[in-house]
Amino acid sequence: MKFAKAAALLLSLTIVGVSVAACSNEPEPVSSDINVISTQGQNSGNNDSAASAADNASSENYVFVYSGVNFIVNADIDEADFVEGQDFELSEVASCAGQGMAKLYTFKGGSFSVETIVGTDKIARIAIVDDTVSTAEGIFIGKTVDDVKAVYGEPSESSGALYIYKKGSSELRFQIDGEGKVTEIDYFAAGIL
Repeated sequence: MKFAKAAALLLSLTIVGVSVAACSNEPEPVSSDINVISTQGQNSGNNDSAASAADNASSENYVFVYSGVNFIVNADIDEADFVEGQDFELSEVASCAGQGMAKLYTFKGGSFSVETIVGTDKIARIAIVDDTVSTAEGIFIGKTVDDVKAVYGEPSESSGALYIYKKGSSELRFQIDGEGKVTEIDYFAAGIL
């Protein structure tokens, strides 16, 4: 009986630990909880910085633009907007809180991804993970924290290596390494994480 209680306690702690790890800001490893739905062709599209900056200035939320398509957190994503032949893969991923399946669009061979809020087409997160794409204002992986501050000013919040800028119902987050360089850029729907 004691063994059964100990085993149940250990199993419960393991499940809690996995749940907490799944909801972190760190990039997630490939998992069996991901189901590939479709893959589109390849395209080497870039951000159009001038149009992107104008879109960002006029929007109540931060705007990320890729190949002429605006991606805005808390707004719907519409595959009909994507350029024919645009490089993306559509998958389903389990939500970190066990609330169901969310859509995950991975673009340009993994340079950035767009995740929806479970059960909707509304964008919850946009994650930029390499230097081939940038924010509308030209910040990309490898820029310095001084570059970020020159463009966005002082952050709304900062915690060690995380700089958070808030606009409307969106957040723009920059992860900074020990050398003061940007290692990851995330757009979030405010209150999601």
